Amino acid sequence: MKNLIGIAIALMIVMQTAVTAQPAGQLLLNEVENDPPPFENGCQYAEIRGANPGGTVPTGTYFISLDSNASNPGFLNTAVNFGGSVVGSNGTITLQNTLDSCPNRVFPTGTTVVNYFSGPTIGGNLPGGLDSENYLVVQSTTTLFSGQDVDTNDDGIIDPALGVTVLDGAAYNINPEELFVYGGAPIINDVPFSDVPDAFVRFSNNNTPFAKAAFYYGELAASPEETTEFAAPLSPNFPVGGRLTPGAPNVGNVVVTKRLFDFDGDNRDDISVFRPDGAVWFLLNSTSGFVAAQFGLSTDRLVPGDYDGDGRSDFAVWRPSTSTWFFAPVTNSSPSTQFTTFQFGEPTDIPVPADYDGDGRTNLAV
Repeated sequence: MKNLIGIAIALMIVMQTAVTAQPAGQLLLNEVENDPPPFENGCQYAEIRGANPGGTVPTGTYFISLDSNASNPGFLNTAVNFGGSVVGSNGTITLQNTLDSCPNRVFPTGTTVVNYFSGPTIGGNLPGGLDSENYLVVQSTTTLFSGQDVDTNDDGIIDPALGVTVLDGAAYNINPEELFVYGGAPIINDVPFSDVPDAFVRFSNNNTPFAKAAFYYGELAASPEETTEFAAPLSPNFPVGGRLTPGAPNVGNVVVTKRLFDFDGDNRDDISVFRPDGAVWFLLNSTSGFVAAQFGLSTDRLVPGDYDGDGRSDFAVWRPSTSTWFFAPVTNSSPSTQFTTFQFGEPTDIPVPADYDGDGRTNLAV
């Protein structure tokens, strides 16, 4: 009888451990601040979402950031082993580098914070330039470390001998530096930025791994260093109320409706007029003030829209006489000198451009 009781107790302990242990497949990349203002510093962090609050992460589980550009493909800037950590009561684990400090950032109750020390930082070659970077949650049968080359033959595949299994990830790809995307991570920034976005966030209601649509991103406000507020330019799918929430559940699920006359990318229509005499556009932007620019002809039809998907309306006209579309990307709230033309439709058509396929870009339509 005593043996039976002992076996029963042992089984209960094993069952309880199995219930508590965090399955690796339920670990997702949740939030990454890679380039905080005014420069890379201790306010950088990476956050992991766990489906089982209070559960223990399996050994050999890492967050890694690795270069994917032509100059240094496969170089690990960051490798944080958070295996054995317990998922916080709010369902997150926050990883922060103690190389520098972020003294004014306070994590809420229920946050699991894993401190690590690394010379290379999450942002890789940032600040001050373009950089393509992959951010991955992985399990590895070997030890991973900052400064390691995990793609020794530069073929865009993490060396199989390392025993790395990618659980989730996201990637920045910046022309002309892009080369590889590792581990099946989706490229989330498919719109033009002057450099990489400052941070990206997973929608709180999206638990799909390797999903581009799971994330929104943007620049961050200029100050303070620990800011959680985003600023233009923003991703096309940036939600109402979107912001960083280090150590807390993410916010922002309702995607902002595209603004037809948002020339500065702040998700607000700008006061604007078009003067046919001279074909001059006059804009009173919410963020950059007054702009006057000539674009088109007096007989053109106005068809502004976000044709390049950068979150800002572009100067665009349709010329009925030749059925030609003219559009120029916005640079500092003014039309670029490099404009694109495309012939589509008939002179008697009515232009009805809109984002018909939901990819964040305005489509030509008549």
